[in-house]
Amino acid sequence: MRTHPLFIAMLMPAAALAQKPASSAALRPITFLDRQYQRDLGSPTPSPDGKWLLYTLSTPDWNQARRQTDIYLVSVKDGLASTRQMTYTKDKNETSPRWSRDGKFFVFLSNRDAASAPSGGSIGAGGGSAAGQNQIYIMRPDGGEARKISDAKDGVSTLDFSKDGRWLAYRSGKADEEQLYALPIAGIDSAKPVQLTHQQAGVGLWKWSPDSRHIYFVTADTLDKDEKLRIEKKFNVTIRNMATPLSSLWALDVDGKKATRLTRDTTITVTDFNISADGRWIGYHGASANRYMRNITEQDIYSDLYLLDTSTGGIERITNNTEVGESDLEFSPDSK
Repeated sequence: MRTHPLFIAMLMPAAALAQKPASSAALRPITFLDRQYQRDLGSPTPSPDGKWLLYTLSTPDWNQARRQTDIYLVSVKDGLASTRQMTYTKDKNETSPRWSRDGKFFVFLSNRDAASAPSGGSIGAGGGSAAGQNQIYIMRPDGGEARKISDAKDGVSTLDFSKDGRWLAYRSGKADEEQLYALPIAGIDSAKPVQLTHQQAGVGLWKWSPDSRHIYFVTADTLDKDEKLRIEKKFNVTIRNMATPLSSLWALDVDGKKATRLTRDTTITVTDFNISADGRWIGYHGASANRYMRNITEQDIYSDLYLLDTSTGGIERITNNTEVGESDLEFSPDSK
């Protein structure tokens, strides 16, 4: 069963309102301060069979200048009355829920076991803890205590299951040095992580291919060692229009653990990408390599769309506009 995004969009605001009884005061226009005190819903994640929906609820605490986030579960069929709170951590956070492909369990990120983790950052920061504090936890949808399954020195920032359900991949490491790792689903409770990438500049955005044979990712072409040293030594200065490395799109052969560079155009830097359902095409944004055009607020108007054929490596430029922005390239369900 495929859950329509519109249904989720309609369901979540109702859930947000139901978390707290409505006031009997007369109706009035919403104010800026009302919005700041409002609890936020995020990460709507339908189960593979479409029967359940995981989501996060972030609660602001303005007296302590922080947010706290927990995970909830609701039946798509039964609606609001079936809502269950799955995690209970007053001063820690649970984020990024992901269902296993068979729907028997889900995983999430949390800083609950961090010795001195912040309570979610400043108000308006989105409610998540620093990646260096987060680890991966596993939990069954019928309840029970969550179990930690990662012990990454520098924490975990992003995670996702392979499409075939064999692997749970995640990104971990120091800032600008993060690499991809994987845990086998078979025996995931005691499995040791396998390092998949060894990129000098670290891995940025990444996604599984539909056939689970590859992971596509973006990484910087070079590593600015002076900038890295400046940050490590805490020499904090503001550099205007700073020269930054370009980024390219890469493909990782998961079984062979070999990474191959797919784009080499030095006039652009790859910023984001989407993969067609059949895995043959990758659509990506190429922002201008020009230092000025990349470092302004309106940098998206200096980027264009490209289409890469994964079977041949051929690249076609889809748009060629000046000072006109395009949204992400999206594929039809049949990939045509």
